[in-house]
Amino acid sequence: MTINLLVVSALLLADACVYISPERFVLPALFGLGFEALLWACLLMGISWWFSSRKSWCLVSFIAIALSAGNILHTFSHGRPDGADTTKQLTVMTYNTHQCGQLAKASKNAVLKNIRESGADIVCLQEYEVSKNQRYLTFDEAKQFLKDIYPYTYYDFRVHNTRRQFGLAVYRKYQLIHKTSIHYESRGNQSNYCDVVVVGDTLRLFTNHLESNSIQESELELQDDSEQMKRKTLAVLKKMMAAYDYRADQSRAVHEAIEASPYPVIVAGDMNDVPVSYTYRTISKGLQDSFLKASICKRGWTFYKFFLGVRIDYIFVSDDLKVADAEVIKCEGSDHFPYKTTLRW
Repeated sequence: MTINLLVVSALLLADACVYISPERFVLPALFGLGFEALLWACLLMGISWWFSSRKSWCLVSFIAIALSAGNILHTFSHGRPDGADTTKQLTVMTYNTHQCGQLAKASKNAVLKNIRESGADIVCLQEYEVSKNQRYLTFDEAKQFLKDIYPYTYYDFRVHNTRRQFGLAVYRKYQLIHKTSIHYESRGNQSNYCDVVVVGDTLRLFTNHLESNSIQESELELQDDSEQMKRKTLAVLKKMMAAYDYRADQSRAVHEAIEASPYPVIVAGDMNDVPVSYTYRTISKGLQDSFLKASICKRGWTFYKFFLGVRIDYIFVSDDLKVADAEVIKCEGSDHFPYKTTLRW
């Protein structure tokens, strides 16, 4: 029973993380990261109690699961494609390119090929990198490779020096009429928005790459020395806590920009946080999560690392837009999978 109560308490703490800023109290955010595992553990314990001689104890687990209903609905998709009786359509893709396919030349660059084959009208790219060294992928080479499909491009480089350019990019079939960076504190992450005119209608498109935990595989390797293991664990936790603080501030800045938009919005990007998080709730407030709207009972994992999958890449849209399709594209080239959705209105 003690273990059951601990799991239930952890699940409820994870539920609370969407309301509590990690700047004030970070523990719920850490439990939110493990929401799915806690949910399944709670369900299994509830079932076990049901088949035991003390059936009444199963209520503890099932009540906790019922209280988690909102976060369950943000974790597993539960909608049906919409868009009937509409006349206009736009397909948008978000893709963390992980340094644009490790800067492979265009003819051998898997990321650029994935973009060409996506069929998207607008592609929002994060961790987009090009080199000043001709042996690697250059700015002009990448642009030329996609120019016949995407004649219009928008670059917002966070790093711009004699060696490389790194940041956000938007490839699109439509012209822009406005573009603005969203300012917040970060060393290598950013957000921006631009206005796109599609068949006479103006939409505001946000592209985001929020703070990463920046944890390397070597930092998670088990150590024989308990003292060394303790130091590595504390170092990882310190990184995560700092990243949660940054993302909380960044998500509020993005939300304020969304609220100020005079047009329907499309908010795309790598948010570096799971659906059960303060970041997710802050940015998605008042918007539709396109993945949840266009599929049933799917997780939509877009990132795999350390043998674990998570959904951290999103496209949120205004209620004015109907979600007709949503797809995570399983392909090589980056540590993220591109995510694409079709909108109609």
